[in-house]
Amino acid sequence: MSRSGIVLLAIVSTIAGIVLVYVVDVPLPVVVSLGFGALCLLWLIVLLTVPWNLYFQAHALIHEIRVSRERGVEVSPEREAEALRIAVRMRRAAVAAHLLSAALLATVTYFSGETVGYYFAVFYLIATFFRPAGAWFSHLRNRMTTMLEEVRYPREDVVTLVERVTALEGRAEESEARATELAERLDALTSETRAGFHAATARADDLDRRLDAMGRKFEDSLSRLTDNQEVLSGIKAFLRLIRSETG
Repeated sequence: MSRSGIVLLAIVSTIAGIVLVYVVDVPLPVVVSLGFGALCLLWLIVLLTVPWNLYFQAHALIHEIRVSRERGVEVSPEREAEALRIAVRMRRAAVAAHLLSAALLATVTYFSGETVGYYFAVFYLIATFFRPAGAWFSHLRNRMTTMLEEVRYPREDVVTLVERVTALEGRAEESEARATELAERLDALTSETRAGFHAATARADDLDRRLDAMGRKFEDSLSRLTDNQEVLSGIKAFLRLIRSETG
């Protein structure tokens, strides 16, 4: 219950008590007894909710940790140990709160002389077993519902995700290996292309040198074979033209 709810309940109870005493003429001891009974019921609600909720939540956490481990999910043992410690402490606190409340209520009833308090004390003791029994049946119902859902619709949990991630990692490694192989092939092809280009350039340069040598040799031969300067000049010009076009 929130703080505003408690304040509202206190205001309503006070107004109701004033109305009962001064308007309806109900005796004050009766009003006090009614208020004390309402306070006892409110405290019982607190006892049945706060510590027991923490206790069963810790047990639910322990159950989920064990289920996760069964499915191959790594969970730190420290978390399970901490949840177990919280569950033990909350169980002891809940039971102790019931016992102390019953003892305190019985003591107050003994000194006040009213017998109705003993009924509340006994009810406090019996209520110690109410919440565990209800939670147990609720756990059984939830467990059966979960098992039925798992049978009808297989759960895609962390195990399935791990398998998918593993498959994706394998594909990524395969793609990386292929990319490395293609890069190596590209480097080899580039080296071969460069070597071929250099070889072709060297052959072209050698061919140019041979043509130049042949031209000079031909000119020398013509100079020795004829004295006709015009013919010789024309042939030389023709040879120069051929060399210039070849270069």
